[in-house]
Amino acid sequence: MRTMPPAQDSPDAIESETALLVRRILRFDGAMNVRDLGGATTANGKQVRFGLVYRSDDLAELSDLDLAELENRTIRTIVDFRNPDEVEARPSRIPQGATVVSAPYPPGNRTAGEVMESLVSGELTPEHAHGILLDSYRHTTESGGPAVAALIRSIINHSPVLFHCAGGKDRTGVAAAVILSILGVDREQIVDDYMLTNDRLTDQSSTFQLRLAEYPEESRDVLLALGLARSVYIELTLDIIERDFGGIDAYAQDQLSLSETEVDALRRLLLEP
Repeated sequence: MRTMPPAQDSPDAIESETALLVRRILRFDGAMNVRDLGGATTANGKQVRFGLVYRSDDLAELSDLDLAELENRTIRTIVDFRNPDEVEARPSRIPQGATVVSAPYPPGNRTAGEVMESLVSGELTPEHAHGILLDSYRHTTESGGPAVAALIRSIINHSPVLFHCAGGKDRTGVAAAVILSILGVDREQIVDDYMLTNDRLTDQSSTFQLRLAEYPEESRDVLLALGLARSVYIELTLDIIERDFGGIDAYAQDQLSLSETEVDALRRLLLEP
């Protein structure tokens, strides 16, 4: 007799979803946005494997216990999307045995330093921050192909892999959305994964909230606007891929320069049989 899956809002479904979140979200001392990319399901019912790909914010403040956890998870490769200035300002702590792949995204119209200068001077409002982020996601999606391709090739050849930027939301979020799209995960789950960033950022004990408290009250709304995930940002990425590049298969071929062999290898590696 065939067993039907639990209804979406049933206690069993809620319990199953909670168990997945517990398995996916990693609680680190020195990083606030670390999680396993596994657990999503594709249209044909396959699940993304756990333990092979992780996403994070920067690794500059990892504790010894954090490093031990990454070593226990046998992380072989760290793909860093930050630019050289960001890396110099906050150098990573790397688990023993891991190799760093530098894959910076092309710079956008405004650097992080310029944005912070506008914040400190009082020129930046939450509305301005929203516009900056929309421009950033558009630019990242249109121009970030080489960085995402470097990540995907690292996953195929040298996993387990952890990839990150500064906050683990924007550049990292676009890369995660592209990978999940290639695997056949639907838009709703991709957006849900992206929005998990807010799980830690809104935790009053999180590093983000502790840093936020160091700024003048009038700056905090702007910092929240810059730091928190909003579904419209990652949906813009998905819309650009579909509308401007002809869908994820064409995007993978034309923008990432991935061969069919590489795409097939990624799917074989990351999807349960």
